Amino acid sequence: MANVGDRPGREVVQVYLSRRESQLARPPRWFAGSAIVHASPGETVSAHITVPRRLFANWSAEDHDWRVEAGFFTVHAARHADASVLTVGVQPN
Repeated sequence: MANVGDRPGREVVQVYLSRRESQLARPPRWFAGSAIVHASPGETVSAHITVPRRLFANWSAEDHDWRVEAGFFTVHAARHADASVLTVGVQPN
């Protein structure tokens, strides 16, 4: 995040996950984490957000365990769920 203003700033960076071709019933995006960043005027800062593997998983009634669906998920970083400033594809192990 870059503070291009002339006053100190604060932003809440939110991370959401999505999966385009899921075989499971999922919401279009689900919340995965957030961080608050502070930046002085002219300063650029990074937000570090760890997304636990569990947030990629769904409960399997058949296996009685959490399972991660094979394939790619999209990670969205934004100010809110309807905006995507940064997206990246990931494949959880």
